[in-house]
Amino acid sequence: MKKTDKPKFFEKYAWILFLIIGFLVLIGAIPHTLGNNTDPGLVITISGYTIEELQASYPDIFNLYDFYFRGGGLSDLGFAVLMIVLSLTAFRTGQKWSWYTFWVFPAYFLSWIFLCLPLPEEARAMLIPPLTVLTAVCTIGLILPVRIFLGKEK
Repeated sequence: MKKTDKPKFFEKYAWILFLIIGFLVLIGAIPHTLGNNTDPGLVITISGYTIEELQASYPDIFNLYDFYFRGGGLSDLGFAVLMIVLSLTAFRTGQKWSWYTFWVFPAYFLSWIFLCLPLPEEARAMLIPPLTVLTAVCTIGLILPVRIFLGKEK
């Protein structure tokens, strides 16, 4: 192997970006799965009611909100575990299929951005910037090691 064929630091350790994102999503998903809203101001911005007012005034609508809120948390929990496990195994070891599979991650965050577009301006201002950062970091995490995954076959 030539000295130029040695992977650069950022190519070899790009998987750490996905590991960190996975843990961040996991930390955020746990309270959502348990039904704890960590940003009650967002509910007020979207509905005009506090969570407690919504529950007292419209219990059926609150139950629907709670169902989707917890379901979203459960979805994020599964997403985070998948990202963590694949980061530590297939992506870290340079398995080509994992690089293609990891394009799901920026697509996931990008889809959340599109879901936010019909929300009120204040809600979009709270949600879109962190989702944009996550989308960009995932994309960078895929571009950095591209030579390892799509380089010459050995």
